[in-house]
Amino acid sequence: LPVVMDLQAKKMVFDMNAELTKQEELLEWTFTTVFNALWDCEFHLSDVPQPLVLKLRRLLVLEDTFEQLTAVSLRDYRKPLLVCFDENIETDVNLSLKDFFHEVFHEMVSPESEMFMFNDSQTLAWFSSKAPHEDQRFYLFGVLCGLALYNQVIVYLPFPLVLFKKLLGVAPSLEDLAEFDPSVGKNLWYILHDYTDDDLEDLYMYFSINWDGMEVVLDLENPEKQVTNQNKKEFVDAYVNHAFNTSVGNVFKEFTRGFFHVCDRDLVRLFRPRELQEILVGKDFHDWERLKRNTVYEGEYHADHPNIQMFWEIFDALTENQKKAFLWFVSGFEQVPVLGLDNIKMTIKVKHTEDLSNDQFYPESHTCFSHLELPLYSTREIMQSKLTEALSNNRIINTLV
Repeated sequence: LPVVMDLQAKKMVFDMNAELTKQEELLEWTFTTVFNALWDCEFHLSDVPQPLVLKLRRLLVLEDTFEQLTAVSLRDYRKPLLVCFDENIETDVNLSLKDFFHEVFHEMVSPESEMFMFNDSQTLAWFSSKAPHEDQRFYLFGVLCGLALYNQVIVYLPFPLVLFKKLLGVAPSLEDLAEFDPSVGKNLWYILHDYTDDDLEDLYMYFSINWDGMEVVLDLENPEKQVTNQNKKEFVDAYVNHAFNTSVGNVFKEFTRGFFHVCDRDLVRLFRPRELQEILVGKDFHDWERLKRNTVYEGEYHADHPNIQMFWEIFDALTENQKKAFLWFVSGFEQVPVLGLDNIKMTIKVKHTEDLSNDQFYPESHTCFSHLELPLYSTREIMQSKLTEALSNNRIINTLV
């Protein structure tokens, strides 16, 4: 199946199954409840089938999420998911889910959580070998990744491809280590392909490495074992195996257990590792000219309107990170859906401010439709200030339809 089906077909099968499962969970719950009610001659409003509802405080979003996911049954994970912040249920379910997963994953996959190690460039994360084996957070991390895939939400998951390879039972390789740590990968490649016996002897290398800030002996039976031309492949394989398998065996097992408590293992296996990564994480978007071409204007705005020309001048001067923040602000996506690159567009219309000064107001977005409401600012400086301040808020604001 992974060979004969294209990615769009695979995703359609997975998503349809997820939606059917959600309805089946509710229907079975309803049947059981009604049957018991008839048997006992009682029925309560509280017996009406419920989705999985997370009621969270924004300031304690991760703590509340972990606590509430731990308290529900495994079957609840496969129900429709609803999230409300500070007792306010959003009118747009998709919006609240995007916001929820955005906040949870950014807080979880950070140095402050101490769950993960990061490469030297701080661009990729991996499971920390120092994490306690009994740490339930890794199970819940797996549950959250599963919930994101199950509910078709793209998440912040800056992990190398090896994460998705291991989920699908594909063995890690030197290429995976090179992706996470290019300098180590390059050195190991040279050892395999360029170094001679004399070169390796001159290096006085042993089967010991530094990984995650710790000295590790790769051959416990022979701690003084030196790397030679005859055993250099064994050394490289042991390095890769320690990095991605033995050092994180227990925590990755918990992560996998959580993930497959939500997602059907056989359906996940429809995907290749790269496909699974792209569906869950999305693809980076850099084609800002395409966004500009695809933009639609409403009301008195049009492409040649002075306010619109001023807006695009300001946008073009933004940094790449600010442009990505803008994409999140308008669409709710940091990365774009792998099957939706051609649909990246937005609509800009005037933000009506009654009799008050336009300069007092910030731009507002409606992420469900990728609409931007832009006030008629009096100067470029004011527009730039209001826009960059709105982006720095780093989460969706004023986005209800």
